[in-house]
Amino acid sequence: MRSLRAQAAMFERFRGFDRCMRRLGASAADPAPFPIVAELHAHWGDPLAQSAETYVRSCLGHAARATGPIVQCGVSVMTLALGAICHADGNRAKQLWCLEADPHWANTLRSWLTQYQIGGAHVIASRAHLFEGYVWYAVDTTRLPDGIELALCEGARATPGGVIGALQRLGGRLADDFTVLARRVSRAEDLKQIHLWAKSQDAACVVVDRQAGFVKITRQRGATGAG
Repeated sequence: MRSLRAQAAMFERFRGFDRCMRRLGASAADPAPFPIVAELHAHWGDPLAQSAETYVRSCLGHAARATGPIVQCGVSVMTLALGAICHADGNRAKQLWCLEADPHWANTLRSWLTQYQIGGAHVIASRAHLFEGYVWYAVDTTRLPDGIELALCEGARATPGGVIGALQRLGGRLADDFTVLARRVSRAEDLKQIHLWAKSQDAACVVVDRQAGFVKITRQRGATGAG
């Protein structure tokens, strides 16, 4: 009896997930389809924490406004929403590039992107690698586009210093005007290094939500002429 109930519950979750994905495809032009993304997470069985809401809303909003390449460090259910936003935009320069250390999870996201016909999103499987002072992806960054306009990085215990790694490894491929959104920056030393990196790039660094470790780095040379 329990097995039947569990199967029925799982089937209902998959049905709900599928409904959300089809709604997402129809409404991806919305600058911030947060309710759909939150529902996707719930149906997947990984409800969004309240502390993540500001970060996720910011990611979706910036992705909707972007005109160039977007890089996401670590795939998630939000990858589907970001891909749908890029697909709906129709701008060939606006592509989503995702890095993922878990090959199985990378393949799962690729399958969903194909199933729901979300173009303009690329998932690169790349193992985690220990660099000097941080853990990041072993990927050859020349596989990523130049002129990255938006980079999204969620820190994790499995990849200490990962946000620092993203800045160090992606720095040379960022556009003149760029935004980096990072979450779970909890160590004071990491925050200090992020501020120093931002200063070296003539960029502004703001702690948006200290409790969530949400940091935003922006550079707008085109708007100011001097940075």
